[in-house]
Amino acid sequence: MHGVLEQYVTGLRAGEGAHFGAMTLFPLMSDTDSPLHYRVLADALADGSVEVREKPVATVPELWLVNHSDSMVLVMGGEEVTGGKQNRMVNASFLIAQRSEMALPVTCVEHGRWRHTSDRFGVGEAVYGELRRQTSRQVKEALRARGRPAADQGRVWANIADVAVEMSSSSPTGAMHDIYRQKSASLADYERAFPVVEGAVGMAVAIVGSLAGLDAFDQSATAARLWSKLVRSYALDALRSPEGGAIGDGVVSEFLASIVSAKIEQYPSPGLGTDLRLESKAVEGSALVYQDVIVHLVAFPALGGSARAATTGMARASLRRRQQQRPTLS
Repeated sequence: MHGVLEQYVTGLRAGEGAHFGAMTLFPLMSDTDSPLHYRVLADALADGSVEVREKPVATVPELWLVNHSDSMVLVMGGEEVTGGKQNRMVNASFLIAQRSEMALPVTCVEHGRWRHTSDRFGVGEAVYGELRRQTSRQVKEALRARGRPAADQGRVWANIADVAVEMSSSSPTGAMHDIYRQKSASLADYERAFPVVEGAVGMAVAIVGSLAGLDAFDQSATAARLWSKLVRSYALDALRSPEGGAIGDGVVSEFLASIVSAKIEQYPSPGLGTDLRLESKAVEGSALVYQDVIVHLVAFPALGGSARAATTGMARASLRRRQQQRPTLS
């Protein structure tokens, strides 16, 4: 699998960067698109070819997904699904087979509700970058220990609560979705500043001059379809940071090189393909691989690594928890 990852990553290059507010975005370009044919979750849910619902006996960490169509469906890690008894986030990227059903590993992002608002789920936002980084590490640890892509529910709730306080956001149910809704005007400014780049297969993002993360897909059509959602994901972190701090594309090139040299662990995905987990002193992340194709790569600078990460919000959140001694959410 390392050869597949190396070939893919070495084929990526950073396009011209754009800067707005606290955020710099570099489109990631590639000379090849994969031959895979699939749909993204939002499109499949919109026309009813896929259903996501609570299991017959509802549980927090799993939903039930049914693909009625003759196409595979990509569910992006960190994608929010809204409805049911509470909103959830998807724990990792999954490729769903045609005409199949599966238990979907998820984590709650709305701790104050456990009642139905709808029978079926719709697609919401993508979880903000800081939380995606945190849950990526938790999922890696759970895969090592139990072979299941699970996150730490209590830590996820606490992180969302801290971000809500920091952004002066209120929600009767502690819903992450309400943070995005209340910051929609500012997030729209970032969407306008970073429109889809034709031919891009992904993006690398820096916040206040420090690399925050990278998302790349097997084909430009997927990146275009998920572009705005990812921009909003990183922008929510940018809104919590002072403006300024643009960087050059050399940082992106160095980060791509660190991905190639990372240690890889591989696990069978609950959907199709293989879940790769990446780790080194410089990088941590994951990649979904199917038929020797990197379908989705997501990577973050490792905490304490050579590339300083955009982690000021995380540090502030940790300090507040120690100072306020907030009781554990349950």
